[in-house]
Amino acid sequence: MKVNLDTLVRDINTLAGKLNIHMNSEDKFLYPELINSRDEQLKQIAKQYSEEMGNIHQEFSNYKNKFNTKTKILSDVDGFLKESKEIIKLLENRISKEDIYLYPKMKSL
Repeated sequence: MKVNLDTLVRDINTLAGKLNIHMNSEDKFLYPELINSRDEQLKQIAKQYSEEMGNIHQEFSNYKNKFNTKTKILSDVDGFLKESKEIIKLLENRISKEDIYLYPKMKSL
């Protein structure tokens, strides 16, 4: 499989920018608001997710800083592949939990 590293690097940096905006908004505004909710179940879910997944933003930022150029990727291809799988799993987990448990609960308010 041939990979265009220029495109891959661009995509990593683009995703980092979008995640920065999205996760900052959730972590600084949405989750604190939900933690102050009158709905006890929603409050508990938001608190748990904030504690459990609040560091994902920083973890992705570290990943991006480590692999945001072709040179960095090529100097540690195995590390890049391993850490890419790990960070994707973290993001998928957060999205899945929010979609399945948090957002439906918010709609019932």
